[in-house]
Amino acid sequence: MKAKNKILYMTVVVLLFASCKKFLDQTPVSTPTDQTTWKTEGDANAGVAACYSLLRSAFNASIAYYSYGDLTSGEFLTAEDASFSNVLNMRWGTAVQSSFTYDPLLKLRIYTPFYTAVAQSNRSLAYIDAMPLTAFTGDNTASQTVSKNKYLGEAYFTRAFAYFIMCRVWGDVPLVLENTDETVSKQYGRTSQATVLKQAIADATKATQYLNLRDNSSVDRGVRADRGAAFALLAHIYAWIGDYDNCNTACDAVINSGSYSLMSAANFMDIYKGQSQESIFEIAQNNISESSDANAYYTLAGSTLTAPYTKRTVPAWVIDDSKVNALYTDTNDVRLKKGFLRLSSGTTSFYECIKYVNVQNVNGNANYQVSLNNIVIFRLADIELLKAEALCAKSSPDYGTALSLVNKVRAARNAASVTGVAGADVLQTVSDERGRELFLEGHRFYDLVRLERINHLQQFDNISTGEFAAGKYYWPLDPTLFINNSQLTQTAFWVGKVMN
Repeated sequence: MKAKNKILYMTVVVLLFASCKKFLDQTPVSTPTDQTTWKTEGDANAGVAACYSLLRSAFNASIAYYSYGDLTSGEFLTAEDASFSNVLNMRWGTAVQSSFTYDPLLKLRIYTPFYTAVAQSNRSLAYIDAMPLTAFTGDNTASQTVSKNKYLGEAYFTRAFAYFIMCRVWGDVPLVLENTDETVSKQYGRTSQATVLKQAIADATKATQYLNLRDNSSVDRGVRADRGAAFALLAHIYAWIGDYDNCNTACDAVINSGSYSLMSAANFMDIYKGQSQESIFEIAQNNISESSDANAYYTLAGSTLTAPYTKRTVPAWVIDDSKVNALYTDTNDVRLKKGFLRLSSGTTSFYECIKYVNVQNVNGNANYQVSLNNIVIFRLADIELLKAEALCAKSSPDYGTALSLVNKVRAARNAASVTGVAGADVLQTVSDERGRELFLEGHRFYDLVRLERINHLQQFDNISTGEFAAGKYYWPLDPTLFINNSQLTQTAFWVGKVMN
């Protein structure tokens, strides 16, 4: 990311957290600069850049991206911290004192950080739309429209993305589209997930129309949305709602764009350094100003890595060895050879996932280390395998092509082709391959939810068949959210189960 953009990121974030940090659960304060800014293309750029920054903050709160998508999935055996242990074991209704604002379980039950990002997307859409074309780069009206639409497309993308994430976590959530801080007189109840995701699809579709394909020469490639990112988001939304015909079409738009390529086996780990040729969309934090403390307990590095990368001797989140052994049966698979280490500490032995070991001392000080790995959200292998899932689950299944996509990804990872699988059994093969390819990348829990919806076979140790049907996989809202919003209701499964 350009240095100028980073400064804008930080400046706008300070303003936003002063004005919107309590959005939807308490009364926000109006942003005094809105009426005096939004005059130049630089203002539009800063406003949209803040959308990404706020998404990063939401994902980093209590390691949310990985807590929601991986810690709950069965990949991990234990978590050292009591709250993360409750997350792992799906005891999501456990009592947390409201004064314990640092508590991971409390933070993970609160959607406020995501609505802060939504508020900024709404703000960006409203003010950028009102800006004259002459404020934007271009020699004529057509080129200025392209410039303006880029920022609008990013704002539509970030709003759609935030709502998609919230719907996967909580199901029904309030749908707020207007640019307003008037929550003192207007409270928001939950909107049906179907309605929210219909809006997200509309927003992401607009983004595909407003954004260009990936520009590989851009320093912002992958960390700001382009047309491929918007189609990848659409593919995932369609998969989540079970519309696999449209999911397949959206996957094809990404795959056939020619903008992305699978990393070779030799360069597999470069994916996690950020902005690889395989990456479609990432949350930027591979710069010191965007990074997190590698040894802090409530960070991914601090929870999953050990020496020499961090100061721990045993990970705080302990991987379930049996899951690794079951997934990675080909010893030539670079995802096992390069993505994991087998370590011992005293009488304890364990697997350590080393995808996120881009840890750096700050100013040569070994006592202060930062983690510089981007959060990889969508990448080509994910979309190839999502298409394979769609081919198995759509109205007219194509199991042969689905299996060929699995083997295409396996070939890139030095793993032998899968043979002897046919018919409906291919779906399980696809799901297993996604588990191998996307281990600790925020996908596994949601992959297993989709799989159980399709094949109706129980996928979780802590969710019975009846509980799954009742929606236990959606998170409860924290009771603190109800204090100033009488219109909110608790997530259906968790009514009467969240202890105060």
